[in-house]
Amino acid sequence: MKKVLAILAALAAAAVICGLLFFHNDVTDRINPFIHKQDVYVQINRDGKHLSPGGTEYTLEGYNQSGKKDEVTFFAGKDLRKQAYLKVRAKGKYVETWEEVRYEDMPNIVQSKFH
Repeated sequence: MKKVLAILAALAAAAVICGLLFFHNDVTDRINPFIHKQDVYVQINRDGKHLSPGGTEYTLEGYNQSGKKDEVTFFAGKDLRKQAYLKVRAKGKYVETWEEVRYEDMPNIVQSKFH
């Protein structure tokens, strides 16, 4: 009986690890210790999707501090200002925070990607 429980526990642990490694969404990425947080810089260059009862969802391409392209999806309680630059704090598909930033405050490599 102890061997059966040990095998079941090992299988359950393997299933959790595989789930964290292979299934990416905002819930799994939030708790996945193998995914690191990063800042992704985006520009509001398209309309977001209006959600009911209120707020807007944006899916935008941007760049991390190294200049690598990345896509983020996040929610705002209102429509955001067109052409505004944002710094989005993301952990995989999970977005922790976002804030508007000035062009001059972004890393140089990111600035060059927006021209």
